[in-house]
This record gives sequence, C-alpha cells and structure tokens, in this order.
Amino acid sequence: MRRGLTTYTTLRAAITACVLCALLMLFCLTGALPALNIASFTLMLMPVFLMMTGLIAGFIPLAACTVMLLASMIAGGGAVFAFYGALYLLPMLGAYVYGVYKRQDFRRVLAWVIGALFISQVLIFALLQRAADGQLYEAAGYITAAFIDDFPGRDYLLYLLCSMGLLGVPSSMADTALIAAEGGYVFSAEAVTELLNQVRTFVSGQLQAIMPSLLVSGSALSGIMGLGFGIHFGQRSMHRRAVRLNEPEQDIPSLDMPELRYWHIPRGWGKRIGLLGAGYLVILFATNQTVLLVGALMWQVFSVCYALQGLASIHHSQRLKGTGKFWRVALIVAAMTISFMQTVLIVFGVLDQITDPRGLRPPLTPRTDREE
Repeated sequence: MRRGLTTYTTLRAAITACVLCALLMLFCLTGALPALNIASFTLMLMPVFLMMTGLIAGFIPLAACTVMLLASMIAGGGAVFAFYGALYLLPMLGAYVYGVYKRQDFRRVLAWVIGALFISQVLIFALLQRAADGQLYEAAGYITAAFIDDFPGRDYLLYLLCSMGLLGVPSSMADTALIAAEGGYVFSAEAVTELLNQVRTFVSGQLQAIMPSLLVSGSALSGIMGLGFGIHFGQRSMHRRAVRLNEPEQDIPSLDMPELRYWHIPRGWGKRIGLLGAGYLVILFATNQTVLLVGALMWQVFSVCYALQGLASIHHSQRLKGTGKFWRVALIVAAMTISFMQTVLIVFGVLDQITDPRGLRPPLTPRTDREE
C-alpha cells in the first residue's frame, strides 16, 4: 500500500491515532454515564480529533477512528444514538475529505466544514424537537431529573450541586431538608422534590440559552481548530520526517492557509457582518421566541467573526513586538476558554476592522465624475 494522504502517512502516526481513539472510547464506555460521556466527547472534541487525524495520519486512520466511534455509540447508547452521531459527523467529514483531496482553498473548505456542522446540528435539533412534541428543553429537564432521582448516589449528587451554587434549599425547608439516616444524612422527600424541580428548570433554561452558541460558535470553533491545527501539525510532521528520516516529502496539502496574524474580514463582508450585530440589538426588544432565537444566531455569527479578527490582530502585534511563543499560545488558549477574553477580542476585532492597522485591505479609491 502506497503511503500518502489518501492511505496513511506513517505506520507510527496511524497506530498512534487509532490507539488514542480506542483509549478515549474505552474511557467513555467504562465511566458512570457512557452515553453522556460519548455524546460530550463527540460534540466537543471528535470533529477536531478526526480532522487532525486526517491531515497528520491519513484518511485510512481517519476512517478507522470514525468506525470505532460509531461502534462505541452503539455499545453505549444503541442504534438510534449512533444514528444521531453519524448524522452529526458524516456530512462534515464528507465536506472535509472532498475539500482536502481536491486541494480547495482553505477558506472554502472551512466554510464547508462549518456549514455542514451547523446544518447537521439543526437537523438533529429538529428531529429531537419533533420526537419531544415541540418541548425538547422541557423533556431534557424531566429526563435529567428522572435520572438523578434514580441515581444510587442521588442525595450526595444533589448536595454537591447545592454546594456548587447550582441548586438551593428554600429557607422554609432549611431546618427540615436534611434528616439523619444510617451512615449520615439524606434529604427529606419534600427537599428532594424541590431540588428536582430546580434541576428541571435549570436544565431547560441552560439548553435554551446555549443552543445558539452551540450551533454557531461550536461549529465555527470545531472547524477552525480541526482544520487549522490539522494543517499546522500535518505540515510540521511532513517537514520533520523529510529532515530527520531523509525521505521525500509527502504531498500533504496546506490549502494555502494564511498565518493567524494575517486572518481578516474583507471590507465588504465586514459591513454585512456588522449589520448582523446591529440587527441583534433591535431584535432584543422582541417577545417572540423564534425571533429571539434568530437574533441570538445573528449575534453569534458577529461575535465569532470579530473575535477571530481580534485574536489575529493581537497575535500580529505580539509577533511585531517579539513576544515569546508561550505567551502567543496562551492567548489562543485563553480566547477559547475565557468568556471575558472573547468580549475583549470582539472589541479589538471591531477596532481592527475600522482602522486597518495591519494594512491588509486595499485602500478605498475615491469616485470620479466619470464613474457612473
């Protein structure tokens, strides 16, 4: 079998990717909540992992990891669970493999990947909403409360959630919430009922709040990290093997991905995306839930684009000042994990779009009398 992108880059890289995926799946399946563990891992990390695997180890290890994931879903949650997992991953992987194999432009492949993730999540949401008779958030709250109620360590889990500030015992029950039992204390029946009601309300409210962010920000972050890190580390591995092992470089595409410091929004698109942010401020005064959801999606598109522009602008300044690589990487990690940092990046992104300090956009040319 000839080595390369469409097969495998090196045997070591292929085995490492498959073993790592198998260990992750084994960890998820042997945990307390296998279905929840696999679902969380798939939603948050698997698109990034698979895209990095494709560009570092090759397409055959990518396919093997995908098969392992779907098999783990069947083992942990059944065929229906695996169906939703396939619906989430396979369209994205199809767009990714086609774009990389055909050597399409980086921005185009990135748009395909993000679009596929977004559409897949919308379809999954629509199917689940239909299965729940239009009450998906409420159904999720009841399922979570029922699971906690049947959990062997129910009282300990409720106490832990109370200590974290997520739940709270009403003052009227303060003296009767805990009752003595063999081996310690447990919650009274009235306190358990109250806390489970709070769980239902909390879960349904949180899902309704994070859904727009999950659809837009989650899809964008997965696409950018998976494709960007995959190209970056794939190119590094290719050059390292050529230097250390004195072997000819394999044709691993870079898709003409620009360095992070040169990422920017073209002037025309900057205006259109800016209108999304302005439209969100107007929609805030609406009362219809569908309109509010549309407004939240508009804001997510605006914030993701301008936060990325702000990150690129700050990264460019760091490079000019000679900032160490550690601090540049720390900025990227902080941008992905700290909500306050993301707000700061949006501000820097808007300022960069208005002033163009990096000089990445062509200057505006004045109109003449001859122009129509």
